[in-house]
Amino acid sequence: MVQNNVDAPVVDKKSKENFLLSLLFFVIIPVLVLNKLSSTLGPLNALLLSLSVSLIYGIYDYFKRKQASLIAVLGITSILIKGIFACFKVDGLWFAIQEAAIPTFLGIFTIVSAWIGKPFVNYFIYNENIFKIEFLESKLKEKKAENAFKVLMWQITMVFGCAFFLSGLLNFILAIDIIVSPSGTEAFNKELAEMTWKSYIVIALPKTVISLFGLWWFIFRLKKLTGLNASEILKAE
Repeated sequence: MVQNNVDAPVVDKKSKENFLLSLLFFVIIPVLVLNKLSSTLGPLNALLLSLSVSLIYGIYDYFKRKQASLIAVLGITSILIKGIFACFKVDGLWFAIQEAAIPTFLGIFTIVSAWIGKPFVNYFIYNENIFKIEFLESKLKEKKAENAFKVLMWQITMVFGCAFFLSGLLNFILAIDIIVSPSGTEAFNKELAEMTWKSYIVIALPKTVISLFGLWWFIFRLKKLTGLNASEILKAE
């Protein structure tokens, strides 16, 4: 059942996060530190160093762009939890739960946000970086297609919500399979390094494929609802 309060608020135009730097500081450097420095610095020190690199970059990115990057927020949250787990030397099951919990929470948050009228999916698709929001909304009103648009927004929300749930499930399976050594050992650090880059792919690839499909479907349906072509509803840049 689609709620009538699922609106599509305008998302302020934001400076874009640097994907390559995010990849470097949240994945590549931590993996290298865990793999190459665990024997030199000691397992716990290497782990804390790898987490600190990501944490410092996430804070730097926030103050530089004056906004929270989704990748940074997820990365920092994961870092803090991993740091706590490492200090208390919990077993691999808890790391598996943590890896699954964040994308699962995002899936729940995405769906709930649509019910309360502020769809989180706007972050990915329906925003001023991609669409001519004001022009589109005037056309939807002119065509009396506001309710059909709300249905479309709900459909896209469900697509992204399911993508997050899938990522959570795959991350849990990966963690259970990979992290088998006791926390605080060099073997554990190497397993965590492997988990870091593999889980990033598990999240990034489904999200990219589903995002592209979702964007295509969204544009296709908008063209039907408004009678406009793609060049008229998309930002030129």
